[in-house]
Amino acid sequence: MENTQSKNKTLIWVAVGCLAVIACGVVVFLFGFGGLMWLGSQTPDNADIRINAPLNATVGDDVQIEIYVTNTGSEALELSSIDFSLNYLNGFNIYEVDPPYSETSQYDALGGGETFQSYYFHHSIEPGETLTLIFSAKAVLPGDFSGDVDVCIDSDYSCITNIPRTVIE
Repeated sequence: MENTQSKNKTLIWVAVGCLAVIACGVVVFLFGFGGLMWLGSQTPDNADIRINAPLNATVGDDVQIEIYVTNTGSEALELSSIDFSLNYLNGFNIYEVDPPYSETSQYDALGGGETFQSYYFHHSIEPGETLTLIFSAKAVLPGDFSGDVDVCIDSDYSCITNIPRTVIE
């Protein structure tokens, strides 16, 4: 009789332990996914972004993609990075950026399917000031190119997204 009760207690503790592990896994998944969703939904309210990209180009043309970042807040902000979707950049070869970036990297979007080229600036913009960035590029492939351009302010997660489109013939 004692042996049966001991086995029952052991089984109960094993079941409780398994349920606790599963519950912890669900909580970590939900908070982790929720946290990523929250980070991705952050947009700065102290900046105005304008992108001037050519509508049309011919293979071999030199083009400029101009990005204007205006600080509409009352405190200085920092341009962290500009992230170009390779869906857009595949038609171009960027050969100069003014002002110069400090580093670059590539990453795949959450869920895959899209790769981004990031240019990091860490450039301060005072209230009321507009920073103009000029990406000089050569049109290299014919096609219809469009994709997200994220301008990230004060962090790599607080971004304003625009979608330029250029047709290269």
